[in-house]
Amino acid sequence: MDKLKSLLIFIRSAQHRSFSEAARQLNMSPSAVSRAVSRLEDDLGSRLLQRTTRSLTMTEEGAKFHARCQQILAELEEAETEIKQAQSSPTGTLRLNFSIALGKKYIAPKLPDFAAQYPDLKLEVFFSDRLTDLIESAIDATVRVGMGSDSSLIQQPLATFSLITCATANYLKLAGIPKTPNELANHLCINFIYPQTGKEFTWKFNQDGEEVALSISSYLHFDYAEAILEAGVNNGGIIQAPQYIVAEAIACGKLQPILTNYQSQLSTLIAVLYPQKQYLSAKVRVFVEFMTELMTDLKRAGVVD
Repeated sequence: MDKLKSLLIFIRSAQHRSFSEAARQLNMSPSAVSRAVSRLEDDLGSRLLQRTTRSLTMTEEGAKFHARCQQILAELEEAETEIKQAQSSPTGTLRLNFSIALGKKYIAPKLPDFAAQYPDLKLEVFFSDRLTDLIESAIDATVRVGMGSDSSLIQQPLATFSLITCATANYLKLAGIPKTPNELANHLCINFIYPQTGKEFTWKFNQDGEEVALSISSYLHFDYAEAILEAGVNNGGIIQAPQYIVAEAIACGKLQPILTNYQSQLSTLIAVLYPQKQYLSAKVRVFVEFMTELMTDLKRAGVVD
């Protein structure tokens, strides 16, 4: 019998001054209750209850022990209540990590509205395009682009996006519009470089029904997607970037899609990931709901698919 149950049996017996009444409340036999109290007394090396044929009375040591036991059980009940409330009402600190471009452009501006819904919740937000160990970094949830989950993480898909090849009308007027991906060799191209490896991004196209990855000869490299967008918008050359990066620039006429007949049919996943736990905390649950609603809005706007 575990110690906590022994304490509860003792408390009930002392309160009702009867093994029989304690047994009735605990759905046990009177003899089992009596044995449990005797074992507890043996473990403590002290008599807690004086037995008579008619009732039980606490000894001086029993009264002191009873007071401490009540305090312990009250604190346990309070802890259980706090945990249950945390499961139903988000409280505490929610630590989040986002991919830089997606996070800064689309998620961060909406976080004040999210926080206003949960006044007992404090947000701590970090931006990084590097892989982050969520458990080691004590991150509650992350929104990542094109990165799979491992066995210690739950991955909740949110949306997908395509890769768009584009440039300004001014650049294309001066340099001409490439008709095939191979003609990009005759153009100024701006490319992304992975911060983790230093390798350049290979551009994706669909040629003759097959997906191909093309190594581009680029004169300018950035490890930050927004910088690629700015260079492209400022007539720096041709870029290939995620749909959510260039959607607004295309919509307002700053960039013009090219090679649309060769656009890759592959989609890249956007997902929220969080450590695998038996119970999903309320703060993570409401964040996942928030991200689902946000991505629904971005789908309507054509920013993601």
